[in-house]
Amino acid sequence: MKSIVTILAFIMLFSSKGFAQENLNAYKYVVVPNSYGFLNGPDQYKVNSLTKFLFEKYGFTTLMADDDYPNDLTNNRCLGLFADVEKLSAFFNTKLQVHLKDCNNKVVYSSAVGESREKDYDKVYHLALRDAFNSFQSLNYTYQPSEKVVSAPLQAPAKVADTSEAQEEILRLQREVEALKVSRTNEERDLREAAKSKQLQDVQPEVKAQVKKVIIADAGSVEKIQGLFANPVENGYTITDASSKVLYHLVFSGKEDVYIVKGQDAILYKMNTTWIIATATDAGVSMKTLNVTFN
Repeated sequence: MKSIVTILAFIMLFSSKGFAQENLNAYKYVVVPNSYGFLNGPDQYKVNSLTKFLFEKYGFTTLMADDDYPNDLTNNRCLGLFADVEKLSAFFNTKLQVHLKDCNNKVVYSSAVGESREKDYDKVYHLALRDAFNSFQSLNYTYQPSEKVVSAPLQAPAKVADTSEAQEEILRLQREVEALKVSRTNEERDLREAAKSKQLQDVQPEVKAQVKKVIIADAGSVEKIQGLFANPVENGYTITDASSKVLYHLVFSGKEDVYIVKGQDAILYKMNTTWIIATATDAGVSMKTLNVTFN
C-alpha cells in the first residue's frame, strides 16, 4: 500500500512539472516589475535586479517593466508573463515565493517557497529568492510558440502603442507645447517693453524740469572745462580727464542727447554742438561747458 502511494505521489509530481513546463514554454517573455509590495522603493536591496538575472539564468527572455518592449510584445501583451515575488508570513525566517501571471492577471506558475534565516536584509532576500528559483531549474524552459497564446485577444500594453491615433495625439501635444512657448516669449517681451516704457516715463519729467532750468539760466555763468573723454559703459558713459579719473557717470535719460549725472542733481545735454552740464544749487542752476571727446 505504501509503495502505491509513493508511486502515485511521484506520478502527480512529474505530471504537475510537465504541465507547468508546457504552460511556461508557450510564453516568450517575462516582465519583472521595478519594485515589489514588501519593498520600500524601486529595486531595494537589488531584489528586482536579481529576479531578472535568475530568470535569464534559467533561459527566459526577461525585461524590466520600464524597458522598451519588442514589437511582438507591444502588439500582443499576452506573449509575456508578469513576475511577482510574494513575502510570506514567518516568525524566525524569511519566506519568498515567485509567481508568474499571464496578461489577464491569472497565476500560471508558482515556485516552491524559498527560505532564509539570515538577519541582514541585503543577504536574506537574495538567499530566499535563490532558494525559490531552484524550482525553475528542473523546468528546462524553452520557448515554443503556442497558437493559444499567439491568438489571444490583443490588449493594450503598459506602454503607448505605435498607432496612427497615438501619433496624432503626440503631434497635437507637441503643437500645444510650441504654442505655449511662443505665448510665453511674447508675454516676456511685452513685459520688458512695458517696464522700459514706464522707466522712461518716470525719467522724462525730471529731465524736462532740469532742461527748463538750464534754458532759463543765466548764460553768463557758463564755465569751460577742457580735455575730457566720454567712455561708453552700460546704459551710458563715464566722463574722465586726461589722467583717466572719473568725473561724471552719465545715465541715458531716454531722450536723445540728454543724460542724468549719477549721484548728482545734474544733467548733461547737447545744445547745437556743445555739451553742457547743468547742476541745480540753492542759488539756481550752475552750468559748465564740457569739451568732451566721445570714444
